[in-house]
Amino acid sequence: MGVRGAVVLVAAALLVGGCSSTVEGHAVRADEAVGLFDPCGGISDSALRYVGVDPATEERGILGVQIPRFEICSWDGTGISLSVWSTDHTLDEVEANTNNADVRAANVHGGPAIKFGQRDDATGQICSVAWTTNQGVLIVRIAPDFGETPIDPCGLASTITDKLFPELPR
Repeated sequence: MGVRGAVVLVAAALLVGGCSSTVEGHAVRADEAVGLFDPCGGISDSALRYVGVDPATEERGILGVQIPRFEICSWDGTGISLSVWSTDHTLDEVEANTNNADVRAANVHGGPAIKFGQRDDATGQICSVAWTTNQGVLIVRIAPDFGETPIDPCGLASTITDKLFPELPR
């Protein structure tokens, strides 16, 4: 696992960690989360190319590992990585996650949303946009490739969310 893979794994642990709780019973695999949008199957290759990522770089889960209560898909582009996360967590739970930094109100196609960074991101170059859909919450996350010129990650996350919106659940 390279440096980028390690950072993605830590990011996933932090994002998921704040949304989890201990319950009695058995663990639920991600593929058992009924009704979640599957970003890998639900976003067309043409839409991915339109936002600047290569459909051939598709990766399910985090480093191939499925996370309970999430459907996650990631793609690489020139200078960035795009991840789309689908979850049955609420927007309030995502907002309350202490691993998220600089949480602020946003808007996705006229509806309430939040934008946030990642507490452990010393570069300040990772940004996510999250909003409620009919099946839970969708999160669009942008991260720069290491060594790339800094970008406006939240501006880019918003732009990509707008471009992908026609292919996402309402």
